[in-house]
Formats: sequence, structure tokens, C-alpha cells
Amino acid sequence: MRSFITAALLAATSTAAMAQPVQEVDDTPEEIAKDAARDLKDSRFYNKPGATRADYDSDWQECRLIARGSRNPAGTTTVYNPAMYNPAISPLAGAVGGGIGGLIGAAIVEGQQRRANRRSCLMIRGWRLVEPPQARQDAIAAMTDEERDAFFNTIVGAEEVEGEITTLDSFEPVSGTKASMTGAPAGTPTLYLGKKVSPSDPVQLEEGEGAIMVVFRRNDEGSMGRSGSLDVARYDAENGDLHYQPRKWKKMGDFTTYWESINSKDRKAPYEMQIVRLTAGDYVLSADSVGKAVPMATYCFGAPTCHVEAGKITYLTDLIPFMGAKQPDGEKITGMGYARDFAVASEALASVRPDLAERLVDGEIHNGATYMCSGTTMTRMDYPGITEAVVETVAEEDAAPVEEVQADEAP
Repeated sequence: MRSFITAALLAATSTAAMAQPVQEVDDTPEEIAKDAARDLKDSRFYNKPGATRADYDSDWQECRLIARGSRNPAGTTTVYNPAMYNPAISPLAGAVGGGIGGLIGAAIVEGQQRRANRRSCLMIRGWRLVEPPQARQDAIAAMTDEERDAFFNTIVGAEEVEGEITTLDSFEPVSGTKASMTGAPAGTPTLYLGKKVSPSDPVQLEEGEGAIMVVFRRNDEGSMGRSGSLDVARYDAENGDLHYQPRKWKKMGDFTTYWESINSKDRKAPYEMQIVRLTAGDYVLSADSVGKAVPMATYCFGAPTCHVEAGKITYLTDLIPFMGAKQPDGEKITGMGYARDFAVASEALASVRPDLAERLVDGEIHNGATYMCSGTTMTRMDYPGITEAVVETVAEEDAAPVEEVQADEAP
């Protein structure tokens, strides 16, 4: 396993990292409004038609807490026991020891990145970023404090605003032409079962264990010769967060899969099938990358999730690693494409290992799983063509007092 910022989530035990109902913070409404006003400037401000200033202040405060790591997007606070998490997995080790209120990973501590994540959070919640024309900027700058406050009380919810408007309302990954995303393999399928494991070796799943099938598809010049990776993390839908690995997992005999990075092995293979063994349960697609890049984003604001059935091989997805792939309209795309074609996957696996194809089942993907954010870039990804959303619930009986760790932050 690699150790990097995106994997910082997996640093505590599921018994020591529990989602709790939101605890009230010490900030007064007046203090929150004052801090939130710092993102309402003459040069740029937020707007959501029909919203109120109180709506903006509330969302701004929640996004600040999420961006600094003291609340997750589901609206709960995750409580970590520093004595129990596994420090070998990520930089969260040093952060938790000093308090979790915003100290999750060095990149998050940096104010610039934290502000960027707060902005992403607000825009994912439907707020638009408005950059008014120069004349309007000059007029706002000339206002008194009272006039400026009254102006923003109205403009944050105005139906129409003038200026350059930036929205964030599409969360699907890059997509190439239909021929590059689906259809018959462009060449002979290959199978990878693991390091130093022959494609002909038996696949014997232990009790409580399942597997997923992931395909790196390369149908055209834009993806051929390209490599990539996909990270999956064990998901706790009941608490709207991830399951975390115990610090002494070996001594405890806990060989549960908490996180797995699936890396392409043969970038020249047009249809590279991988069978990856995992503990049965729910998983989120938490991050991806193309080429040799390390994943620096986490889909904590909304990630696809899939259930892995014990004793079965669950077809998860095709991955299409695009790097500078020129499209018919002349645009070049870089990123990981996602597509699903169970019939082709089943047929391809049967051509190599008929016995494994008999155990292959089609996975069911849902969008919208949220969890504690701890990545350089906090964002969301919607699996293409999926309309079903995961249902997250926080068990009331798990409620317990939570000590809020305060962290100073310059907005």
C-alpha cells in the first residue's frame, strides 16, 4: 500500500472512530456572520437564487468545519482515539496526535488549499461564485459598511446577478467517444490475479471474502499505453463515513480490507482484467489517477459505492486512462474515464478463465456516499448514468458527548 494524503482517512479503528451527531460549536451567529463576510467582497461573492444571508452563513460555517477536518459532509463529527489508529497508513498520524480540528494532513493545514476546499464545498451545495464587472466592484468598494452589509444581504439570494458566474454542477468524470468507452475489446483480453500469481492459478476466496473485477480498457490512441490507478475504501453507510483500520491489526488478527489501491500492470494491454480480493462489504471509489501521478483528490463530498458479495466476484467498472486524448471536436482530455459493460466483461473473462466467469456477478453502484474529508483536494464524483443514491443514516444510539477541538483558521 502507498502512503499519501488521499489515504489519510484510513488511520483509525472502526471502534475508535465513530460518527457522532453534530455538537454545537462555540461560535456565535454574529461571529460566524463576521467570518463568512470575508468571502463576500467587492471583487467576488457567492449567490444562490432564493437563499438568505442566514443560509449562506450556515453553509459557509459547515464548509469551513468540513474543510478543516472537524466535520464530515454527512453532518457528523468523527471521533478518533489516537492510541488506536494505524500510523503506518498515512500522514494523519502526526495530525491526530495534535488534535483533529483541522490538522488532518499538512496540505489541509495550508490556508490556501483549505480555502479552495471550502469554496468547492459551497459550490457543490449550489452556491455560485460571482465576479462582478469593474464598475460594480468600484460601486461596492465605495459603500459604507452598513450599505455593503445590506447589499450582500440581498445579492446572496438574488435571482439575477451581473458579472462572470462560475458554477459547479457537473461531477461526472471525463468521457471519450463511445468507441473508446465501450464495445468489444480492441485486442486479446489479459488477466492479472496478483503479484507472483499466474493467471491460471485457482482463486480460492476465504470465508467472508469476495472479490471485484476491474478492467483497464484501452480502445484508442488516447488511452493505449496509458496507466492509471483506482483507490477503494471500506465504507460504513450507517455512520456516513469509512471504516478505519486498528493500530494493532496484526496482533488482533484483523485482516479486514480497509483500503486497496488498484494499479494497472500492463499499459500495452487493450483489455486488462484484474481480480482483486477484498473483505465482503461496502466500498467507495475514493480516488483515481492517470499515469504515474499520485491521487491528490478524494471524493468525500460524494463518491460511488458498491457492495462486494462474499464468495462472488463482483464486476465493478471499466477504467479508461486518458492523457491528452484528442476528441473529434479537437478538445484534449486527461483523466480517468468510467464505463460499465457487464456482458463484454463476462465474455472476456470466460475466454481466459471460464471457471471465474461462472462466479462473476454484476455489481450495483450508487452515487453520493460521503465520508470524512482528508485529501489535498476535496471533491465529488458521480458515476456516469447512475441515478440511485446511497442512503446514509447515523445511528441515534451511538450518540455520545464529543469534545470539539478548536483550530484557529484565517478565513
